[in-house]
Amino acid sequence: MVRLFFISIFICWEDGNGFNNAESGGQIVRRTRCNFVLIFSFFFLLSGCASFLTRPAPPSFDQPEPCREFFNRLDELIKGVDVRDASSESIPGSPYLRTNRFLAALKKDLKDDERKEAWIRMMQELALKSREKELHNLPDQAISSLDFKDGKKLDRESLYVQVKSCSSMLLNHDRSRLDFDAALSPIVPDEYSCLLRIMGLYPFVALPVALVTESSREKIRKRFETDLKDLPIEGKLKAFIPEKKIFFPEEAVREIIEASMRNPLAVPMPDGIQVEKLVWSFAPILIQDVAASYDRLGEVVWKEGQVEVNPEKPSVYYYLSHAFFKGKPILQINYVIWYSERAGESPPWIEKGRLDGLTIRISLDDQGKVFMVDVENNCGCYHFFAPQEEKVEKVLSRPLRFDPFVAQRLPAIPSGERLGIRINSGWHQAQRLISVGHLSDSIPYALVPYDVLEALLHEDGQTASIFNSKGIVKGSERVERFILFPMGVPSIGSMRQRGHHATELIGKEHFDNPCLFDQNFLFR
Repeated sequence: MVRLFFISIFICWEDGNGFNNAESGGQIVRRTRCNFVLIFSFFFLLSGCASFLTRPAPPSFDQPEPCREFFNRLDELIKGVDVRDASSESIPGSPYLRTNRFLAALKKDLKDDERKEAWIRMMQELALKSREKELHNLPDQAISSLDFKDGKKLDRESLYVQVKSCSSMLLNHDRSRLDFDAALSPIVPDEYSCLLRIMGLYPFVALPVALVTESSREKIRKRFETDLKDLPIEGKLKAFIPEKKIFFPEEAVREIIEASMRNPLAVPMPDGIQVEKLVWSFAPILIQDVAASYDRLGEVVWKEGQVEVNPEKPSVYYYLSHAFFKGKPILQINYVIWYSERAGESPPWIEKGRLDGLTIRISLDDQGKVFMVDVENNCGCYHFFAPQEEKVEKVLSRPLRFDPFVAQRLPAIPSGERLGIRINSGWHQAQRLISVGHLSDSIPYALVPYDVLEALLHEDGQTASIFNSKGIVKGSERVERFILFPMGVPSIGSMRQRGHHATELIGKEHFDNPCLFDQNFLFR
């Protein structure tokens, strides 16, 4: 089988086609057939299950007993009532640290003690943020049930004070060990289940799914090639604009980015005021085809125990993330919009259901200039790239997988204008990225921190995350999960939390892969 696989590679190997989306039909068919040959010949190797992810045993630190017991008790309680914040990943043996894919990838670049210290501090801060949300989301009765040997009762505020105190105490204790840095294992599991792929006979099912995927890509490609004025409209186009008309010139943005990179890891980490300036400056204009109530983006709320979207208060949720651009850390601004459902005539029936959304990610280089915009639906599907043409030399071809889907090139956006995203009705897919200037008829939207979704206020005054401990939006399940489970994504089609977006069905890929751009593009 291995020999057949390498013969197939020899026959089908092709160089990347460069930065050119207008491939001929024959080229696409030939390359697709070769991919299918490789998929079929690779069989079990392609399944992505060649090795099961196993965590190394946690380091055996002789930690202070009271703090170790405190975190153990707290974690048991959080697990028991299922309020764990899934936006970050725990690190075995270090309950005061958490990680994500970017921080895990940074470990290979820790060349001196100063960088190691900064890296550990970032993981500690991430853990504290997640702990704070978890404490907010603990039910009152769970808080009251938590007592200690001295019989002392703690409320949420005093619990968080204790979390911070024990976090510092354990870190100070553990860092005295010479092997502390090396023993840390910041591993983030992927979003794919080998068991589901084995049960679903993934190597066989991958072939028809690949055919459907290629057909879907071709339809999307044609839609992006259609003249803007010829795109179908089911209802009425409405423009949603940021309620604060804040623009910062390129020089001011560059200064913010450069100042925020003055740390040992050179990771852009703007402060609160700088974040606000950047978020409002790059906030996009959403040009939505509104045919029914499900096309009106809105505020996410709890209503009678269910996650709902209130269209009377248009809102866009934002968060910052990091990635690598030519090997260096860069800043990304993510804008997330939500709808009450995916419905109408456009989407396939298996994709319809409660709640829907779209994530627009704007990536800035070390000068604060936009070099990439990529978009996905909040289920992780229909992910596409729009790179700046001057930055990209070519799109890199990926054997055994589909090439990165570049739907269009990033439009030039003159000073005083904003990025605009044209979105269709019902399916809520991006149809075009354009530059938009002044609009006389528009609807303002609020910008809200994404953290709000992870500790959202209930009608009774309690808070709860709209996501479960697996990173799935509660109540957003689709019929898809019973049909496409062989592709290995649990609850496929459901809306997902940041850090949990699997974006491909053939092979494995994640929206938050920090090396996504460098792996898929050759930059000038």
